[in-house]
Amino acid sequence: MKILKDILFLAGGSAIASLGYVLFLIPFRISPGGVSGVSIVLYHTLKVPFGLSYFALNVPIFLWGVRVLGIDFGLKTILGTVLLSLFPEFFQRVLHMGAITENSVIASVYGGMLLGAGLGFVLKGKGSTGGTDILGRIMNKYTGLSTGVSILIIDSFVILLSAWTFRTYELALLGYIALFISSKMIDIILEGRDYAKAVYIFTNREKKIGERIMKELKRGATLLEGKGMFTQERRGVIFCVIHRRQEERIKEIVEEEDPEAFIVISDVHEVLGKGFPRRKE
Repeated sequence: MKILKDILFLAGGSAIASLGYVLFLIPFRISPGGVSGVSIVLYHTLKVPFGLSYFALNVPIFLWGVRVLGIDFGLKTILGTVLLSLFPEFFQRVLHMGAITENSVIASVYGGMLLGAGLGFVLKGKGSTGGTDILGRIMNKYTGLSTGVSILIIDSFVILLSAWTFRTYELALLGYIALFISSKMIDIILEGRDYAKAVYIFTNREKKIGERIMKELKRGATLLEGKGMFTQERRGVIFCVIHRRQEERIKEIVEEEDPEAFIVISDVHEVLGKGFPRRKE
C-alpha cells in the first residue's frame, strides 16, 4: 500500500511539474535551472523535444552518480526521470497543450508554483527526478560544499547560460523568480505552511514566563539550567516549540515579564508529537 502511495506521488508530482513546463516555462524560454533549463534551451535553439533531451541528459548523470555515490537512487529516481520526460511530450503532442498566458512574469510565477508543487510531491513519494539533485551530491563529495549550495550554483549557471544564449538577461530575472518560487513551493508541500519555531528564552523570571506560555499559548515548555560563562551567574533557560503565528505573542510575553531577557528564535522544519502532527506511514 505504501509503495502504491509513493508511486502515486511520483506520477502525480511529475504530471504537475510537467504542466508547469508546458503551460508556462517552455513557451516563454524561462529556465528554472538544472537539466530542465538546459532542455528548454535545446528545445528553442535546436528544436530537440524537451522530454527527449531531458531524458538523454539525465542518463549519463545518473550513471555518473551511481559510480561516484553508489546505487542509492534506486528505481524511484529512474521512474521520476522517465515520467518527467514522458509527461511533457504527452501534454504537448497528444493533448496539444501550450501557453495559457501572454505575460512572461505570470508565466514565471505560475510555472515556478507548478514546478515546485510537482517536485514537492515527487520528494514526498521518496523519489527524485535526478539532474541537479545528483550533481549537487557529487559536488558535495568533491568540494565540501553543502548539497543545497551546490545545487544553487548549478541552477544559477544554467539560468545565466540560458539568458546569454537568448541574448536577453530579462530571462535570467524571470528564471530566478521561477527558481525561488519553486523552492518555496517544495518547502510548503513537504513541511506545510505553518512552520514551527523553536524558542530559547534566557531569563531570571522563568517561572512567570513559563506559566504565561502554557496558559496563553497552550504550549508546553521545558526549563533548563543555565550559567553565564563570563558572569558565572545562574539563569533559567526556557525551551519551547510554537507555531509561527504565535511568534509575536511570545515576544510580547517575554518583554512584559523581563525586558532584560535574551531570546533566540529559529525555524523548525519538522515537529512530531503532542500538539503537532504525528508521523503518518
